[in-house]
Amino acid sequence: MRTILNKIFFGAIFIFLSWKGLDGLLINLFHSSDTSLDILQLERSKKNNYRNVEIHNGIAGQTFVYYQSDSYSPVDIIYPLISHEQSLKLNQLKPISVRVLVRISNLNRNCVKNNTCIPIDSTAVNGIVKMGLENLSSNDIAVLESNLVKLDKNVILIESGERPIIWYWNLAMFIGGTIFGFAILKSFFRQASSLEEYWEKITEKAERQ
Repeated sequence: MRTILNKIFFGAIFIFLSWKGLDGLLINLFHSSDTSLDILQLERSKKNNYRNVEIHNGIAGQTFVYYQSDSYSPVDIIYPLISHEQSLKLNQLKPISVRVLVRISNLNRNCVKNNTCIPIDSTAVNGIVKMGLENLSSNDIAVLESNLVKLDKNVILIESGERPIIWYWNLAMFIGGTIFGFAILKSFFRQASSLEEYWEKITEKAERQ
């Protein structure tokens, strides 16, 4: 039984590596260059199939959430990015919907205490897009939202400064994952005259005797 579980476990890992490699190659092939967008254009659109973006004319919100591995580690933050139009509405105490969140990693943790984590200039932000609110916990959403500020259902999260994995690493993951995953999968398809004989083959009992 342990042999079967090991095969399933490692098979799943290699299939996952193969899928990640293929997804990365598709990104390298079709999304290698940044899509340049004005923040207002993005707020007025429901389109979500962006991978690498460069957003212009954004204004950073005043709230953020942060993550840390321990009390001494650097921190990652997520903050909202809005247009000048949305900022004016908020100043007039009108409700707004946040379409873009930005994540910055490995900041000096003192920025939390000094309230300097959010960049002063967010007029141009570029990075890799991750989709949806599944990237946030309910506590994160509670911090980022207020009576006037809500996260749009089509919100996107930008990993600021991140770039896609180089194509040859994606190719290596795809080829390696496919070969080893197929080899493990193949081990389950063995000819046998009975269920008992099949079980012995896939658990490799015969080889250990």
